[in-house]
Amino acid sequence: MTPRRAAELTVRGSLDPTPEAHRPMTAPDVTVVVAVHDTMPYLPTCLDSLDGQSLAPGRLEVVVVDDGSADGGEALLDEYAARHPGLVRLVHQPDQPFALEACLRADRVSVLADYDCCFPVPREDRGNSTERAPVLDRLRGIAALQQVAAELAESGEESDAIRARIFAWDVPRLLRAGFLLLDDGLQRRVCAEIGRMVERFGAREVYHRLPVAARLRLELAAAVRPEALRDQIRYEAAHGEPPVLVDGRRHYAGFPAFRDARLGLPDELFLLREEPVFEAAPPLNLAQQLWRGVVPEQLRRRLRRHPAWRRLANSVSTGRG
Repeated sequence: MTPRRAAELTVRGSLDPTPEAHRPMTAPDVTVVVAVHDTMPYLPTCLDSLDGQSLAPGRLEVVVVDDGSADGGEALLDEYAARHPGLVRLVHQPDQPFALEACLRADRVSVLADYDCCFPVPREDRGNSTERAPVLDRLRGIAALQQVAAELAESGEESDAIRARIFAWDVPRLLRAGFLLLDDGLQRRVCAEIGRMVERFGAREVYHRLPVAARLRLELAAAVRPEALRDQIRYEAAHGEPPVLVDGRRHYAGFPAFRDARLGLPDELFLLREEPVFEAAPPLNLAQQLWRGVVPEQLRRRLRRHPAWRRLANSVSTGRG
């Protein structure tokens, strides 16, 4: 391994709980950052590989960031850090809030993109480890993420962009096929938590940035209507995009919940787009008709190049040629 092949991270202040005695005496040549979340049984192989590198002691540092693992990996990390005090620095902290706070507080964020820095290992179960966390824990992590954004993001575009990202992706993804596998009581708890999040963090202020399906799932959850939410999830899985319904200038997503009297959801929730209004040009008066009828268009254009004729033409045609 060479320094050019490793990502670098500087961990300062409260984000670095490692005792001074466990830190290298001098700055290492290479810092490798390992992000960990429920990665057992793959974690030991990764750590052993780093421990087996050929760099001399003190030249390599491994910063392991564990964001709330619940599969036994956190205990393994504590043990590994205790056995390798000169090699491993361990940071335990929540899911996404740390990353967002780091980005919002940073003066500059650099991306190493001229070569591969990430080498993912496919899981035997072909799953995504982040999907294994309990749904209520994931909701608490999303709420913590929102709180960081509320405290540190600049109001306006930056804050709205973060809220739109969270409510367009992080929250609605919990209201997909996996939601159907939860028992009724847990479904209601999930809906209630999402409803509080929608109110607390002003989700409706950025609804115009969200796909209709995401808005609809959020509102059904906020209203604690798990039966209607289940119907919506099943419809999307079976049919994908709904038909477009046109009412005057407005185009709506024709989900079954649209104008369902039992649900009472507003039309704006389903709005895709609205055709603009074009004002008709006023009719030509007699002078304008004569000007446009007698003088050929090509000649009118040439005459407009001369100030005197241009003033005359404007007075007659009011700028309409």
